[in-house]
Amino acid sequence: MNVQTRPQLESGSNETAQKILDVIIIGAGFAGVCMGIKLLEAEISDFVILEKTDGIGGTWYKNTYPGAACDVPSHFYCYSFAPNPDWSRVYSPQAEIQAYVEKCSNDFGITPYIEFGIDVTEVKLDEKTALWTLSLPNGQKRQARHVVLGSGGLNTPSIPEINGIDAFNGPAFHTAQWQKDADLTGKKVAVVGSAASAVQTVPEIAKIADQVVMFQRTPNYIMPRKDRAYTDKEKKSFRRNPLKLRLQRLAIFWRFELILSPIFKKKSRVRNLVTGKIRAYIRRTIKDPGLQEKLIPDYELGCKRVLISDDFYPALNRENVTVNTNGIDRIEGDGIVDGMGEKIDADVIIFATGFDLQKQMVSIDLKGEGGTSLRDVWAKDATAYNGAMVSSFPNAYFVTGPNTGVGSTSIVFMIEAQIKFIMQCIELAGRHKFLQPKSDVQAAQNVKTQLDLQETVWAGSCDSWYKDENGRIHTLYPHTALRFLKERSTLKMDDFKITIKTKEQMG
Repeated sequence: MNVQTRPQLESGSNETAQKILDVIIIGAGFAGVCMGIKLLEAEISDFVILEKTDGIGGTWYKNTYPGAACDVPSHFYCYSFAPNPDWSRVYSPQAEIQAYVEKCSNDFGITPYIEFGIDVTEVKLDEKTALWTLSLPNGQKRQARHVVLGSGGLNTPSIPEINGIDAFNGPAFHTAQWQKDADLTGKKVAVVGSAASAVQTVPEIAKIADQVVMFQRTPNYIMPRKDRAYTDKEKKSFRRNPLKLRLQRLAIFWRFELILSPIFKKKSRVRNLVTGKIRAYIRRTIKDPGLQEKLIPDYELGCKRVLISDDFYPALNRENVTVNTNGIDRIEGDGIVDGMGEKIDADVIIFATGFDLQKQMVSIDLKGEGGTSLRDVWAKDATAYNGAMVSSFPNAYFVTGPNTGVGSTSIVFMIEAQIKFIMQCIELAGRHKFLQPKSDVQAAQNVKTQLDLQETVWAGSCDSWYKDENGRIHTLYPHTALRFLKERSTLKMDDFKITIKTKEQMG
């Protein structure tokens, strides 16, 4: 592999601060690292990746709670151009995924382009110079012809507003802000929330805590994960036979496309069958009949995120684990008072309450033509052309923008497809053009997307993080992964407004 590299520039160096870059990438997770790799492949080396943490991996660097793992099989939750024959398990844990992203960054020569500890808060278009200007916390500014926002949606923790939340005397933290020095051994632990992160961490906490009380607002559909370790023989076979590795990935892809994806359509023949199997699994696994009923959802399968786990239900059978479905009235210094007035003593409170996707989408103040604020635009309706570009924000791109989320495939696959589209845009605009979608085309595409979403189970009556406060779905893509890729493989030139920069703008 022949890639260009450059020495790491110290944050704040004059060269970095003054040089006009071709591209600035925000975020060093799967999206940011992949974007850097594709830029180098296109022989574009004047770029930088700004990462607010001190490590590589994005979500997988930040979320270190016990039991953290991916719900997509490892051989499909990786770059197509960098298969990993040495995954330890069918579903690899957090540390292994983070190490994989970091290894790819090193192997492909991306790490020297990353500057750590830089939290970008504002990105503004300077129309006089036709450059995107980034204001940094240290007072410096960076300028580039293109800006790529590669930060994912699972970055802004959502903590509910509960009376007395500040009154608690012990450690209280979100799973995404795990306090590694908080020893839970022999402690009374209250877990607020019962979805994805709770399903993963409760079984681990239950092994060491004296008591675990999980506060559940809404039950989830949870399918068996069927996880297992790969044998040394299997990993050796993957290393010796790259074709076998590719076929493994392909098999997972088509299983998702042909079996899982149809379940999320409004009219699905298999959904009732799968629903019955999950409910039978709950009754078969949970010993207490009363608890069984608490854990069986009364809404349609797929309306909320479908989870997978092999050890969550067995953990709930433990004598030291309780599921509380009475709600929370308030938090006191030494525990939680539930909705029925019962006091539950707690030494530690863990909020397994997910993320605020709407807030994350506008966490960076992006200002485009005429000072137009993306926060104002998306406060009314969060839309983007192909989930990647917004009218009035030329040469600015989102890797995981509106309606690029997934419910039935790997987000890494979607990231690669999105970056394929973004790279075509960057190469078309180059250093001398402004490229943005036509506003009417963007609006029409969004109308079609919202109509198509009405034909999915996600548009059902249940509340979910998929929807905003008005019930509109700005997170998920309504079709298959293959269609997503096809829609982004070739630019539709009539969809864009292309402006040639003036001599004054080009200096």
